[in-house]
Amino acid sequence: MSQKIYPSCHILEMFMPYLKEEKRLMQVLEGVAAKEFYRHVELPTFADKENSRWVRRFLEEHRLDALTYVAPYFNEKKLALCDLDGEVRAAALDMAKHHARLAAEAGYKTFGVPSGRDPGPEKRRDAMQYEADALGEMAEFCRGLGMYLTLEPLDRYTAKKQVIGPMPEVCEWFKPIHEAHPNAFLHWDSAHEALGYIDLMYSLDCCSPFLSQVHLCDAITDPAHPCFGDLHMDCAHGPDWTTEGFLTPEVAAQILKKVASFDTPEGKNYVWASVEILGHKGNDLWHKEELARNFLTRAFTLAGLELA
Repeated sequence: MSQKIYPSCHILEMFMPYLKEEKRLMQVLEGVAAKEFYRHVELPTFADKENSRWVRRFLEEHRLDALTYVAPYFNEKKLALCDLDGEVRAAALDMAKHHARLAAEAGYKTFGVPSGRDPGPEKRRDAMQYEADALGEMAEFCRGLGMYLTLEPLDRYTAKKQVIGPMPEVCEWFKPIHEAHPNAFLHWDSAHEALGYIDLMYSLDCCSPFLSQVHLCDAITDPAHPCFGDLHMDCAHGPDWTTEGFLTPEVAAQILKKVASFDTPEGKNYVWASVEILGHKGNDLWHKEELARNFLTRAFTLAGLELA
């Protein structure tokens, strides 16, 4: 094994109903830390300065690294860094920088960005160039704030239909971005790759030089199924650990074992892995966290990896 994988808690996704409830999220962060299981957390940003200072102190005291994603904020305003409209791109870049500043103030180590809708083959090259230009600017901006930048590719042709999609193509496109901006990395999500009908191990091999983080996310890949798509569904759980999707603990263990076999990308000390489950209003949100933690535990055990 060449690198260490640390468990992460995707608070932003599992506690999505609390997205703008900063005090509630601070309570969740306390509860997550009390599990003494995670080394990393994924959080929204905190606009209130006092709350932000509290989060920074808490992360430092509990030796937790943190990341945020600008995606929910982009989605709310229908913004994308690759939009064909220059005014929309400018607004997206401004919003990304705003949330990057908030992330840095709260002590986060990584800032995550998405791409945007695929405009189709005629305009795809333009959109990918816009995305590359924006990533370069955001990488330098984040470097000035002491943070990594990470991009999460999605599927292009089936569910999310994003412009930055098939991993082999993504890695060829991303390589010069990473070479010019060594703090820029890729985020790998199992559901996006499965919905792109790409072999998971091959996909991981492609992105290994740039791989910063892993989301273990289940999905139903049969288009005829009523629950088809990237719905961030509940993961498999005991006692039988079955799923209508593809992500059994055994598949997750293969993913983790593969990632652990890679050399750590230059500039990184470790990679982290979380289970991505979406919490909805009315759900028992702490049950989502329990499902994710139990699934991670089983996957790490099956992979023969130490949880630390």
